[in-house]
Amino acid sequence: MHNLSRQLRALALLLDYPGDAMQAHLAEISAVLGPLEPDHPAPRESLRELIDHMATTDLMDLQAEFVDTFDRGRSTSLNLFEQVHGDSRDRGQAMVDLLAQYQEVGLDLQAKELPDYLPVYLEYCSVLDPGAAREALEEVALLVAHLTVALDRRESHWVAVTSAACRLAGVGDWRALVEQQTGQEAHPPTPGPRNIHSEGLPADW
Repeated sequence: MHNLSRQLRALALLLDYPGDAMQAHLAEISAVLGPLEPDHPAPRESLRELIDHMATTDLMDLQAEFVDTFDRGRSTSLNLFEQVHGDSRDRGQAMVDLLAQYQEVGLDLQAKELPDYLPVYLEYCSVLDPGAAREALEEVALLVAHLTVALDRRESHWVAVTSAACRLAGVGDWRALVEQQTGQEAHPPTPGPRNIHSEGLPADW
């Protein structure tokens, strides 16, 4: 397993619903993600600070924080296609197409997991070779950047994870990417599983 694969799996674990197993492996996760830590991160962008927070917070409180962060609105939803399609039929077809990509690499979803759930997508990227993984990350870079901006506005600890995912996707300044995109008035095509990043999001999203 290459280093990028380990890092993607670690990020997926940090973005998933917190459980005992995740808390028990935080030291290993921290070791894997150490190279992704920026030299002088803002406190909320520090993976180390997030992991320390997860390690020292009661699990039930951490779970409540997770639900309050990710399950209370579209802007911070971990379901990528919800940002683009909402509950329209287009989202269903896009998820069918994405599920087919997962099946091509032998990735099986759990019963309640949706294909556009960001931790699942990161897990999918982790089974690809490094070049293909980075291309797949670039496909969702804009959506993850929007999510990062939304989390930053809420002063969420999880912004450290999504900003790290942006860096792996080649996006060093996620704020600038979002500002550039929201300033454009073009109407790009509806995204498919391989061009998710091209869809515009509302400027006030």
